[in-house]
Amino acid sequence: MVTDAPAVSYPVGRTTALARVLLGLALAGWLLAMLVFIGPAALVWRAPAAMLLIVVNLLTTAVLWRFWQGQRPRQLCWDGQHWQLREAAALAEPDGQGARVQVRLDAQHWMLLWFHDPAAARASWLWAQASHDPVRWHLLRCALYSAAPLAAGSPADASRA
Repeated sequence: MVTDAPAVSYPVGRTTALARVLLGLALAGWLLAMLVFIGPAALVWRAPAAMLLIVVNLLTTAVLWRFWQGQRPRQLCWDGQHWQLREAAALAEPDGQGARVQVRLDAQHWMLLWFHDPAAARASWLWAQASHDPVRWHLLRCALYSAAPLAAGSPADASRA
């Protein structure tokens, strides 16, 4: 896959904005559980609903914490043909053949990305934020959103002949 997007290397990982987003999500859930728990006593369903919300919030908080722990400093690299995810301290670079990156959430100044390398045991969620490197942010966005060229022999190729 060759695109017109320029090569770019961009830092991904933990930021204070990510910490705020995750903390906000966790606190919103706990606030809702507290409001249900201290709600009017006439509501018969109040206690069971509050207990359910507490269990859900415990699980959600654990998932958010695990996501936070997985966000370590790395470099997401596009060489014009392949994606690579390099550890900050790693000396050897992974092959990156066949790796894919998908934008799962784009808030213009930050993105939640899903990186999948078929050679790796599992996929990785990545947090990218414009303030990490404002100069290269546009280049990263171009690489992520550039359309893959049509394969040879596709109907569009036939119409050019």
